[in-house]
Amino acid sequence: MLVALLLMLSSLLLLTLALQSRLQAAVQRQRRQAEDELMSAAQVLAGRLQRQCPDLLVLPHSAWPDAHPCPGIEAGEGYRLVAYAPGGGSQQANPDQGSGELVLELTGRDPAPRAAFAVHWIAEPPQLVGIEERGLRGADS
Repeated sequence: MLVALLLMLSSLLLLTLALQSRLQAAVQRQRRQAEDELMSAAQVLAGRLQRQCPDLLVLPHSAWPDAHPCPGIEAGEGYRLVAYAPGGGSQQANPDQGSGELVLELTGRDPAPRAAFAVHWIAEPPQLVGIEERGLRGADS
């Protein structure tokens, strides 16, 4: 009887461990999917900025509506722009280069995943030259 009880407890433990590892794999898969979707959204937004309003790269997000009305630039299917802040000119090789931090959020999810991206541009004429992922963030960052 004791051996049967011990076998049952050990099998329950193994089942719990298997279920826990499966749950962790599902969470990691969802995280990777959110990261991929946010990177795609960042690339779409960067492309829109480059084509429609490249001069917005040098302005903070709060100044966009007054500076240049670009319809649809702040949101797309499945995402919205949370913030954009230019970092100004680089102190290194070329002062005409700059960077900014872009924060995007996926819509239609609870909680809505957010991610930050660094965008790199040249000032004259304003032109986007690169984008790099800085990682997922909480909804309050």
